[in-house]
Amino acid sequence: MKDYPRLPESELDIMLVVWDLKEATAPAILERLERPLTASALHSYLKRLEEKGYLACRKEGKTNHYTPLVGREAYRRQEGRTILGKLYEGSLKRFAAALHDGGALDQSEVEELRAYLDELEEKGGM
Repeated sequence: MKDYPRLPESELDIMLVVWDLKEATAPAILERLERPLTASALHSYLKRLEEKGYLACRKEGKTNHYTPLVGREAYRRQEGRTILGKLYEGSLKRFAAALHDGGALDQSEVEELRAYLDELEEKGGM
């Protein structure tokens, strides 16, 4: 997989909207963003996302239509590996322990994780 530059939170927020919509216009993005943003600032972010290779822009009349060039899952995998490597020395156990000790995992999520790992093991993925 090609490595893409890490996205700052502001650009990631925009990509989350575009991923959800599959194709988006600036007004549609502004409507779905959870924080206020001026149209001018949004256009700057969209241009940066194009330059980084995350978005394609197609002009239809006076309207730009943005489509993702990087899939949500590909970005998740890349970010997961980056965070795991940098913060937890590549240890999934340390990561899970940090979530559990910090109260971010409840018993049902621990059981869900256990079932997932069992499923992976049965499929020969481990």
